This record gives sequence, C-alpha cells and structure tokens, in this order.
Amino acid sequence: MSTQEQLDKQLAKIAIDYRKLNAKQQVFAIKEIGRVRLEIVDMLAEYADSEGIIAKRRLNSLLRDLEAIEKSVRQTGMIALESIVSETSAITTAAVSGAMTEIVGATALTGVVFDRIDERVLKYVVNRFGEDGLTLSDRVWNLAGDQRDALSRTLRSGIIRGDSVNTMTAAIRKVYENETWKIRRLVVTEGATAQRVSEAYYAQESEVVRGLKIHRGRANRPEHRCTQLERIDKYGMGAGVYLPTDSEIFNPHVNCTSHYTYVLIDEEVR
Repeated sequence: MSTQEQLDKQLAKIAIDYRKLNAKQQVFAIKEIGRVRLEIVDMLAEYADSEGIIAKRRLNSLLRDLEAIEKSVRQTGMIALESIVSETSAITTAAVSGAMTEIVGATALTGVVFDRIDERVLKYVVNRFGEDGLTLSDRVWNLAGDQRDALSRTLRSGIIRGDSVNTMTAAIRKVYENETWKIRRLVVTEGATAQRVSEAYYAQESEVVRGLKIHRGRANRPEHRCTQLERIDKYGMGAGVYLPTDSEIFNPHVNCTSHYTYVLIDEEVR
C-alpha cells in the first residue's frame, strides 16, 4: 500500500471517528439546551395557585417572562456550540497531525500552530455566513425563537383551557422533543464544518499537502453540493481536488457529512 493510500485510509477513519463523536455532541447540546426546561417549570409553579392552575389574567405576564427563557436558550446554545467547535478542532488537528507524522513523515506542527489553527477554526465557524445568509449566533437565535413561539402557543392554549401545571409541563416536554431535530441539524452542520476546516487549515500549514480531495456525504444525492463538488476537476489535479484555501468546499450544504483526503506533493519534490 502506497503512502498516499495509507493516508487516505487513515483520514477516512478520522472522518468516521468524528461522526461517532458528533453523535455524542448532539446529545450534549440537546441536554444543555434542555436544562432550560426546568426554568419554565419553576416559572409555571410560581404563577400557579394552590390547585396548580394559572389564572387567565396572568397569561400576558407569563408570556413576557418567556423572553428571559429565550435569552437563556440563546446563551446556553452558543456556549454549547462553541464548545463543540473547539473540541472538534482540537481532536481533528491532533489526529491529522499524528497520521501525517506517522505515515508521511511530515514535520510535526508545534503547539503554537495547533492553537492558531483552533482559534482560526472557531472564528471561521462562528462568523461564516451560510446559504441562509445567517451566522451561527443567528441560527441559535432562530432556534431559541422557534422554541419560544411553540412554548407560547402551548402555554396560551393550556392556560385558556384551565390545564394544570402538571399537564402543561408534559406539553412542554413534547415541544422540546419536537424541536430536537433542529438542534441535531445545527450540531451536525457546524461540527462537520469545524472538522473539515480544521483539516483545511492544517493543510495550509503543512509543507507536503498540495490539495484537498472532497468525498461526498453518506446520502449520495446528485442534488447535494458535495456530490457535485466531488465530480469537478477545477485545477486539473483530478475530480474533486481543491486547494486548501478553497472555502467553497468547507460547508457544501446543511447537514453535510462529506470529508477530505489529502493530495500530497510528489515524493521526489518533497
């Protein structure tokens, strides 16, 4: 097996290992944002009378207090996502560096360079504009806003019907369950972007990488941008091969699970 084939195999494994980690990151984000549910339950208890019923006249005041809950979701969500991005970058950079050192014999990067890559990755993911024209904080705000709207409808209906706090608490749980897919999508999209960008930034620092070869995500759909990018020979280096600075391949589409392998500089040149 050639050096290039060994490296391709190892980078593919790193991508698989990251998908397993991302599954855990999804659970972490859902749990962190879900903790805010307890704040709502406490709020309902404060508004309820001795029989566990909230008077209709208190509805508007309660809904206004949901704004504080929305703010808490935004703050918790951003902290969780930034933590996931930082973790992803650190783990990916270390894994890629280990593979490059072992298989290619590339000079190991210093801790200072590692830190610089991690800082750049976090800055890129937080500030990048997606297809929707939004940044990460915008997406978290939308998530928080959607939850608040769903909670407002649920609580308004429950209070008007005269439901007990226990009944409304169960309804709140369903709201969070129905919103879970949005959290998962956000973690998959931003985490995978951080993983790819980490590899791209490492390649930019390396003296032996001349290109990134993108491999489509698991869905393998013709309309997906990663599938299209995989077929384009932009530089005459082969289909799907791009420069490490080509940001168009950093996040082909929402929920993208595409990954890279490195195209090395010819061994004679190295």
